[in-house]
Parts: sequence; structure tokens; C-alpha cells
Amino acid sequence: MQRSRGGASRGGGRRSSTERGLTLLELVIALTVLSIMLFGVAATIDSGLGLTRSNRHRSVAANLASQEMDLIRSADFASLTALDSVHDVSGIPYTVHRELTWVPRDATNGPCDGANGDPELLRAHVWVSWPDMAGVKAPSADTVLTPPVGAYDPNTGHVAVRVLDRNAVPAFGVSVSIVGPESASLPTNSDGCAFFAFLTAGTYTVSLNTTNWVDRQGYQNPSDTVGVNVGQVSSVQFDYDQRAKIAVNVVGTYSTNVPTGYSLTVFNTGLLPAGIRSYTGSTNPRTISNLFPYVDGYSVWAGSCADADPEGLDINGDPYYSGAIRNPPLQTTPGVTTGTDLTMTPLRIQVVNGGGPDGLDDIYITHAADHVCSTGEMFWVGATDSTGIIDLELPYGSWTLSVDGEIPQTAWPVIALSPLDPLPRTDLTVSVA
Repeated sequence: MQRSRGGASRGGGRRSSTERGLTLLELVIALTVLSIMLFGVAATIDSGLGLTRSNRHRSVAANLASQEMDLIRSADFASLTALDSVHDVSGIPYTVHRELTWVPRDATNGPCDGANGDPELLRAHVWVSWPDMAGVKAPSADTVLTPPVGAYDPNTGHVAVRVLDRNAVPAFGVSVSIVGPESASLPTNSDGCAFFAFLTAGTYTVSLNTTNWVDRQGYQNPSDTVGVNVGQVSSVQFDYDQRAKIAVNVVGTYSTNVPTGYSLTVFNTGLLPAGIRSYTGSTNPRTISNLFPYVDGYSVWAGSCADADPEGLDINGDPYYSGAIRNPPLQTTPGVTTGTDLTMTPLRIQVVNGGGPDGLDDIYITHAADHVCSTGEMFWVGATDSTGIIDLELPYGSWTLSVDGEIPQTAWPVIALSPLDPLPRTDLTVSVA
């Protein structure tokens, strides 16, 4: 009997296209699409939760600001002071900032802006902050208070102190003190202003003293003297910011024998009187502290005398090294230490006695005083080895070399080291008697 080809055969027949399973590629695509959808949903939920949190923070902060204003209005006028207070709400610390500023009745700017008359009103400004504000503007509130009649002596004067950072931006929270016929201390407000109102006429010393902050000359405790006259506002301004540091590591070109007694000099046009400041020390590496963080930074070199500066000028104003330039300025940042490597001029000295090596001698170098280094420089640079040789790295300039305990055959040699010299080491033989 002939079998029918069209009939149903055993279970091994080919499946139709509608019965096939997912391929691996189709599965990967499906999972990718699902992941993108879930990511979008998660981002939407997170954004919504973030908005809810921000709204809650703003609501709590606005209520705290309102409560603080009620406290200010109900407080005894003479007892009002600027202060910060922390309030814990559901485990979140909210800081309430209270700022008090004296202003004239028709004031359109702050009391430190130099265009105001006698203060007549006390302006209270309150704002509230919290951790991780994520760009949310702090809720704030303002009011003005009129002092009671007779609360202050009209025969007094006032001192307005403005503190700016390196970018001429008001510095907030810097403590300012005055000492004179009266003494007082205030923090600067959000305008960088500390206003001392109703002071007895006389001479006052105004000073700052915030740890790790310095003025443009590197002083943590800058001060100024101001006279207070009846019915007038005397103004003082300071530039003040977190100090910067420069960590200098002097490295050798040919040798690791780098003298540690050298001075380090920094340059910035803001330093008075000539833009340079030298620092002595006895270690390498060495950190220069208490630097004002000038935006244009500092050039650095070794040595403190005039000819140690690649762009140094002699007493007649002529350059020591025509065409030489200082190293590019190191950029400084408030509160940050900037590190740099500094190379000096390589020099090999061999000490000989009667034509043979004279080993294990201490070597000193001396620079004569000039119009920049009034006392000159002198320091020990190391000892020669058994063959009478020592490799050194020295600052630029004219140095007299001497050997401790020895007498020169003629005179101790003077060597001039220039930034224009080619890199290869200078070799020098020193003959002793």
C-alpha cells in the first residue's frame, strides 16, 4: 500500500514559524528595551521624590525663618545680636542665620558702601540653610527695627569695615575687632561688612584674625588705624582669604646632593614693596605657608639675592641675565597646597692638594650682600667623597666656594651660575695648600 506524502507523519515534522522560540538576539533586545523603560520610570520616581524632599525642606525652613523673625520683633532691642542657631527637625539640622545691619532711613545699599549717612534703623535679615541643598535657594525674611528714643548717644560716630576675598567677592563670617575708646567684635555679614555703630569719638585699631586666613601680604592679623568723628562713618577695607601653600621640592639634575640651607623666593606684583618675598629654611622638600592666593599665582626660585632671580636687576636697574625669564607662575587656590619641583644649576667640585685628591672636606658657599639680600647668604653644601669630588645643585648668582679647615693656594674661587648657561654640569677644581 502506497504511503500518502501529504498525511501526518511521525512527530519529527518541521514546526511552523508561529511555534519557534525567541533567539538570543531577540532576548537581548527585549531586555535592553525593558531596562531603558525601567530606568526612565526610576528617574521619574527619583525626580518626584527629590522635588517632594525639596518642597518639604523649603516649607520647614520658611517656618523657622518666620519663627526667628517673631523672636527678633519680641526681643529687647538692646539685647539683639547677630547669631546662627541649629534646629533639628526629624533628624535634619537646619541652620538659622540672623544678620543685623545698621542703615539710614532712606538707604538703598549696605552700610559699607560709602554713600550712607548716620544709621537710624536696624535691618534684620534671616535665612535658613540645611545639608545637601542641591541648588535650592535658602528661604529668607527681612524686617527693619527702630531703636527706642534715647537708646543711643547722637554724639557718636561709626566704623564700616568691608572684607573682600581674592576675587573681590564679599567674605562672609570673618571676625572683625576694634580697639580704642571702646572695644567690640563682629562677624562680617553676607555683604562682607562689619558695621560698628554709635562709637565714642577717637582713634581705633581695626583688625582681623581668622585662623588660616591672610591678607595680600601674608599676614593673618592685619590691622589698620581709623579716626572716628561725631556724625560720620569711617570706612576701612581689607582683602582677606584662606591662605595658600606652595610645597617646593628641589631636585638635582645630576645629583641628589641638594643643599638644604638655601632660601626660597616667590614673586607676585601684589607683594610689597618690590613684588618678592624670601623664606629661609633648612629642609628639602619645604613648604611656604601663609601665601595670599593671588589669582595669577607665584613664580618661585632658589636664593634670596638679586642675581638669584632670573629676571633680577642690578643696583643700576640693568638685568643680570638679558633675555632670561622666570619659571611660569604656579597657580594657587585658597586653602590648598600646590606642589612643584625646582631644579637649580648643576656643579661638580673637586678639591685637590698638591695635585692629588683631598677627600672628606666640608664645602661652604657664600654670596655677598647686595641691594636685595642685605646680609648675603652662606650655607654648608656637603662634604667631598674620598676622591675629593662633590656634586651640587646651586641657585643662580655669584658664589664664593671655600673648604672648611683648608687654605686656598691663591684665593677661594668665585663662580657665576646663570639661567642662560647650557644644561651640562659645570666642573671646577679647587686647589688647597
